[in-house]
Amino acid sequence: MRVHAARTDKPADEARSPSFDERRFRRALGRFATGVVVISTGSGDSLHAMTANAFMSGSLKPPLILVSVGHRARMHARLMDADLFGVSVLSEAQESHSRHFAGEAQSRLAPPCAPRFAAVDGLAGVVLLEHAAARFAARVVDRHPCGDHTLFVGEVLVFSLDEHAPLLFFGGRYASVAASASNEDSA
Repeated sequence: MRVHAARTDKPADEARSPSFDERRFRRALGRFATGVVVISTGSGDSLHAMTANAFMSGSLKPPLILVSVGHRARMHARLMDADLFGVSVLSEAQESHSRHFAGEAQSRLAPPCAPRFAAVDGLAGVVLLEHAAARFAARVVDRHPCGDHTLFVGEVLVFSLDEHAPLLFFGGRYASVAASASNEDSA
C-alpha cells in the first residue's frame, strides 16, 4: 500500500479531500488499543468525572501526564477552570465504572457497589477511584488547543499503583490483557 502526502499551504480543512470519510477515520483510530481512564476534578458535591481513553505520559522529568478532552464535554469547561485533576487507570474489573462515567446507566452500580472515590492527602479538590490499576493527582500546568479537543498537561503531584490488570479498549469494545493474550495464542 502506498500513502502519498501532498504538501500544501492551505489550512487543514481546505486541504482535506471533500471525500474524507470521518467514520472510517474513527474506525482506523480504533485500531489502536488503549487503556481506559476516569478523569476527575473537584470533590464532594462539586465532583465531576468522565471516562476517556486519550491519556498518555508526557515526561518523566518533570513527571507530566496529558489528557485530551473534547470541547463539547462538560469536563472540558471544568478543566479549563481547574487547578488540579485526577486520572484513575481502570482495572479490568471496572468496566461498569467506565460505562457509568461515559453516561450509560449501570443498574449494578447502585450503592453499595457505586464507584468510590478517595481523597488525596494534602490536595483538596481532587479525588481518585478506589481499586484502580493506577492513580494520578496532577496540577494543570498547560492547556493546548487541538482541533475540537484541548490537551490538558498535568504535573503529577502524587501517584499510586496496584497490581490489577488494566481494562483495555480496542475496536469499539472492552478487552482485557488476558483475553488479548488468549486470542493471540489461539491464532
